[in-house]
Formats: sequence, C-alpha cells, structure tokens
Amino acid sequence: MKIIKSFKYAIKGIIYAIKNERNMRIHTVASVCVFLFSLFFDLNSEKYILLLLTCSFVMVCELVNSAIENLIDICATDYNSKAKAAKDIAAGFVLLSACSAVVVGILIFKDIKGYINVWNFLCAFPWVLIPMSAFGVFLYFYIFMGPAEIKNITKSKIKHVKKRRKNGR
Repeated sequence: MKIIKSFKYAIKGIIYAIKNERNMRIHTVASVCVFLFSLFFDLNSEKYILLLLTCSFVMVCELVNSAIENLIDICATDYNSKAKAAKDIAAGFVLLSACSAVVVGILIFKDIKGYINVWNFLCAFPWVLIPMSAFGVFLYFYIFMGPAEIKNITKSKIKHVKKRRKNGR
C-alpha cells in the first residue's frame, strides 16, 4: 500500500505543477505538439525514444525548478541574495535543457519529406486548419491562464448569467 500512496503523491505533484506552473504547461503542450508533429515523419523507434527522453528531461527539470522555487519561498521570506541565486540557477538548468531539446528537435526533424507530408496533409484536408486554430486559441488560454483560472472565470460567468436570468433580464 505504501508504494501505491507514493505513486498517488507523485501524480498529485505533477498535476499540481501543471495546474499552477505556467512553464510546466508550456513544456507539456510543446511535448504533445512535438509528438503529434512527429507522426508526419518517418521516425524509427530510436528517434522516438530520444524524443521521449528529451521531452521528459525538460519536464523533470521544470518540476525540480518548481520544487526548488517553492522551497525557497517557504524558507526565505525576505530578500536573500543566495535564495535569488539558487532560483536563478534552477531556472538556468531548465533553460539549458529546453535549448538542448530544441537542438535535438532540429536534428530529428531535419528530413524535408516530413514537411512535404505536412503540406500534402493540409492541402488534402484544408478544413483541419479550423479546428487546429480553435485548439491553438484554447492552448493559449490554457497555458497563460491555467486550468484553475479558466475554471474560476467560467464559474463566475455562469453565476452572472444565472443571476441575470433570475432577475428577469
């Protein structure tokens, strides 16, 4: 039972980070987009493993960075140059891992045939651009507002509409 609780706590931590850390949402969305984009390329299992490891590494770095920042926020209530340096260093290794991921992506997605496949797909199914655009707008709000804020705004709007209906307007 202890191991099940450990997994439960770990999953709660990941969910908390996705809900509350904008950069974690950016990395999550980027990873999903990379794997969707990869479907147009003729990648072997080694390249998929490399993509998985690269995306996972960036998200792990972001999780560690968030944990360090939260811990420092608890410990250092006033400005502290060492606390600032620790936060900057933690943010630095996320940046370094993300830059490395971009280089890996450039090397994996260098085959022009994949881009031709994307073009051919969009030419064959141009209507796909409409749901893709709508999904892009959703992702923008998801990333920059977060699920909690979207939920709060939605609840507020629903209460407002119900109140107006109740008052007969």
